[in-house]
Amino acid sequence: MIKVLFTIGAIQVLQMTVLLARTKGLALLLGPEQVGVLAVIDKLVAVFVQTASLSLPFAALRFLPSLWNSNRLEFDRRLRGMSIVLLGLACLAMAAGLGVTLVDPGRWGEQLAPFWPIVLVALLTIPVQAFVPFVQNATAAAFAPHRSMLFAVAHAVVFTLSGLCGAWWFGLEGIYALYVVPGALLVGFAVARLNAPADRGPRPPATALSAVRLPREIWQFGLALFALTFLAPYAALFLHYRVLRDLGPESAGWMQAAIGISLAVRTVLGSAHPVFLTPNVNRGGTPEQRMQWASDFQKTLCFLTGIVLPPLLLFPDVAVRLLYSSEFLPGAQSVFLFVLVEIVTLLAGTYQSLVLALDRLGYHVAQNMTAQGVMIVVGAVAIRRFGIPGAALAALSAQLFLYMSTTVFLRRSFGLRLPLRAALLAAYLVAILLVAGLVGRSQSAIDWHSFFVRVGVYTALVGGLALFLTRADHNRLAELVRQMSNRALAVVRT
Repeated sequence: MIKVLFTIGAIQVLQMTVLLARTKGLALLLGPEQVGVLAVIDKLVAVFVQTASLSLPFAALRFLPSLWNSNRLEFDRRLRGMSIVLLGLACLAMAAGLGVTLVDPGRWGEQLAPFWPIVLVALLTIPVQAFVPFVQNATAAAFAPHRSMLFAVAHAVVFTLSGLCGAWWFGLEGIYALYVVPGALLVGFAVARLNAPADRGPRPPATALSAVRLPREIWQFGLALFALTFLAPYAALFLHYRVLRDLGPESAGWMQAAIGISLAVRTVLGSAHPVFLTPNVNRGGTPEQRMQWASDFQKTLCFLTGIVLPPLLLFPDVAVRLLYSSEFLPGAQSVFLFVLVEIVTLLAGTYQSLVLALDRLGYHVAQNMTAQGVMIVVGAVAIRRFGIPGAALAALSAQLFLYMSTTVFLRRSFGLRLPLRAALLAAYLVAILLVAGLVGRSQSAIDWHSFFVRVGVYTALVGGLALFLTRADHNRLAELVRQMSNRALAVVRT
């Protein structure tokens, strides 16, 4: 498992590097205020995209993997039908958004009303943005994680080039305008490849009626999650808009710098969830087997995170300067909080995947809608009182609720107990991130004394991970190091 995670992570590092260039370029071209406005518009578009998607990207991971080996014709038929439905819904959402923006742009809020031409152009990207996760997940559902990640890299290249060129030539409008056509071409090519593979033999002809022939379970899945697909992006929009309204666009830009670093963490560490974890827990097996698999996955994720992530939190100001610019340095104080949000999200998501794999959709919806409500309520109070950290605390409270409620539900409904070692390791990982973040926040100056303090803290924190290693873990890590050394020597010799 750790070899697969390393491979996926390596591809994700490439994707992150490309996106890093976009983030850095936009920070230099736009500055904190325009970056803050851009972040809010992105969240508004995300509400349309995720609501209109009807959870079909997620449904691809939920329902397609089991058909890949058992019934390729049915796999293809469902894939075509889901593609047709998604295209229709995305175009409908785009038309509705364009209509509202043209008729009454004030609907999007007083702070966004002056930017209605930019919102108008941004809404044109809805179909492309809806298909990107669908293509990636559908490819992963065919147990092709590397091909799925390569598509993500290709999209990152298009996303970056169009964003930088657009911002340079036309400002905020250009970021979206130049993305529409190349993004649509890339997605169209990928969808065509998915729906017309060369190695599956003859298939029934594709028609628009394929959409209405989707199994009832897929429609029920999408409709059951419909409220959640709206509320989740709306909660994120609420936090960003509240910061824009209460603290100003510059503060919104500083917060986006902290969030941008946390998103880079998600890009690298979270990629294995959709392309590796979810397809495997949906392949079948008893609840106990799936729980063991998820726990092994989380243990590996915790070790990797505990090793690679603390340096980022110990030097957040360096990360902000590299990823953005010195104008965004006030956001460095909140980096560790937003990164912690992403890590707790990944920890909770590991076991949440079991809830859906075990067909407890109703509980999943109610649980997540409650979590989004918690985030909105906490954010409404905390942002005004604590500023940017208040937004992070709101998001963190929602994810902690999800983690605790998921483990309680699995124990009461299926008798599945989180292994003690896995629970302690997750708690220690959170402690590592908190300590590293607080130390990095307190050491404002970067001198030799500060450097050695941070290095000492990192050594002590990572050394503590050894307490959670079993003999089997030692053997696997030794084998991994040996294989990596052999590959490195082979590269050098050639």
